[in-house]
Amino acid sequence: MHIHLTKPRNIPGSRFIGLSIVLCFILAFPLLSWTGPAKDTVGEGREAPESQVLVTYYYTSYRCPTCMKLETYSRKAVEGGFPAEVAEKKIVFRTLNLEEPENSRFVEDYKLVTKSLIVSLNRKGEEVKWKNLPDIWKLVGNQEKFEQYVQRETKSFLEER
Repeated sequence: MHIHLTKPRNIPGSRFIGLSIVLCFILAFPLLSWTGPAKDTVGEGREAPESQVLVTYYYTSYRCPTCMKLETYSRKAVEGGFPAEVAEKKIVFRTLNLEEPENSRFVEDYKLVTKSLIVSLNRKGEEVKWKNLPDIWKLVGNQEKFEQYVQRETKSFLEER
């Protein structure tokens, strides 16, 4: 079977519609891909604590519904489970795109093969311990168990601060 692509017919307003769609994508793309500053763990006018727990969801540009759910559940588990610690920057939740050049080193550092949630303990700005939470993939179908798992692991790192 041979498929032949033809030039679009001259449909009134089609050029305007096409340009409008392209313009929307150009304007919206930075908003859709922005996840906040990757290195900001301090906050406005506040010094970083002596030690800090970072909970980082690593993703790629392709974001399926399950991947989006992993991020949403992870954020909810951290921010909902530790509101005081998040406000004090003792725990920081962040997301990083592994396809950004400045983040590509994490693939090797953590031996990542897919989207992942890493909990790490940092003292004086240096990572001293980290753990990949692979069971997020098994628990994504049960939000309550998912959040309990992430909170339990995050709490164990918080206790070591």
